[in-house]
Amino acid sequence: MKFPSVVSDVMKDIISIEADVFISEAAQRMIENKIGSIIITENGEPKGIITRSDMIKRVIVTHKDPRETTAGSVMSKPLISIEACTPILDAMRYIRDHDINQVLLSENSKFVGIVSEGDLVRAVTLCSLTQFSSLLRRP
Repeated sequence: MKFPSVVSDVMKDIISIEADVFISEAAQRMIENKIGSIIITENGEPKGIITRSDMIKRVIVTHKDPRETTAGSVMSKPLISIEACTPILDAMRYIRDHDINQVLLSENSKFVGIVSEGDLVRAVTLCSLTQFSSLLRRP
């Protein structure tokens, strides 16, 4: 069993929608894919991100109609990314230092995946538990 050591080991595929799509559809896509954020594209190019928190702050609390509000009008930008070969602990520090929950992964200046703070915590927890359990085994 190979333990995850870099973020590309735990990355997820990028799920995206175009900026002119309504928030109601973006939310539905997030629910269907069981994800906490969705990448917003313009002409197929990634331009921003919308998280559950963005939807609450920028749509629900401001009383905007999700069937009339476009994803592009509430997305966070610019996109923040790190290299796919970044060690998991470095990525965790980066996410915490930048007060974000997800970060895109890039390779050769192209976005190749996305990882959340939860994905990284699960990876570290798995490694820690596995290491700890091996110490408890009797010879």
